[in-house]
Amino acid sequence: MKRTLLFITLLSLFSIHLCYTQETHVFVSAHPDDWQLFMNPNAYNALTDPNNKVIFLHTTAGEAGHGIGNNGYYLAREEGSMRAIRFMCNAINGELKQGDEMNPIQVIHNGHSIQRFSYSNAIVYFLRLPDGNYRGEGYPIHDNHSLRNFFEGKKRNMKAVNGSTEYVDLNDLVMTIETLIKYEAEDVMKVQVNIADTDDSINPDDHSDHLTSSRIMQKVAKGLGITHVNLYQEYATNKKEMNITGDEFLLCAGTWGATASGLSDSYHYSTWDSGHNAWIGRQYMRRVKLSDIHED
Repeated sequence: MKRTLLFITLLSLFSIHLCYTQETHVFVSAHPDDWQLFMNPNAYNALTDPNNKVIFLHTTAGEAGHGIGNNGYYLAREEGSMRAIRFMCNAINGELKQGDEMNPIQVIHNGHSIQRFSYSNAIVYFLRLPDGNYRGEGYPIHDNHSLRNFFEGKKRNMKAVNGSTEYVDLNDLVMTIETLIKYEAEDVMKVQVNIADTDDSINPDDHSDHLTSSRIMQKVAKGLGITHVNLYQEYATNKKEMNITGDEFLLCAGTWGATASGLSDSYHYSTWDSGHNAWIGRQYMRRVKLSDIHED
């Protein structure tokens, strides 16, 4: 009888564990200020469940061809993203009282050193690859390396702008991101991938870094056996009808304000202007099967 009760108890605990196995949400941001404008309030809503782990994966440094120069512009943009994440976490839980400590560590994935931060149930990665310029032609300071040129095989051996690591080819980068997600996720089948929509008829005139980050992540998702992804319209949404209102609109505006403050406090233009603010309150997403995505 005692053995039966013990078995039932263990089975119940195992069932409870299965019910509460974390869901991992990955928001892929080509630049440190993309997810705030195009993938919110979904990013915020993912954080509201403390059982979730929410990964903000920034692929490029977004340094606009300045490298590590221009008074640390790439670090200012990173600070903006981290402030936005802290703002959301504290908006969810006002008793968090965690301050601004984000537990920075260098982690090794697939042999590559990558900067990782954590705050509450948010995980932040900065790959710090070169900004590829709008059409993907890259900048002379990086010998015209860009995600697009790397993805298309026109360039190899792409370095992080701060020299922390170097990726030999596309497969090296894909495998590194796969390793990163396996490390963070308890169950890969419970990973939600959020990326830019690569259908030009739905998401026209988007930045090459946005689109190529999405294509890279689609390869990652396929490699992990993930079947569905969330695709977002990006640049074109500033001309679309506002579809986020009420408290969610306030949350999105506050998140963007926190982002802008990270830039201005680091002696850079804050981006709190009519051009950028036109994206606030607009989020357009569709969920699709990976097998239904067709490239030209």
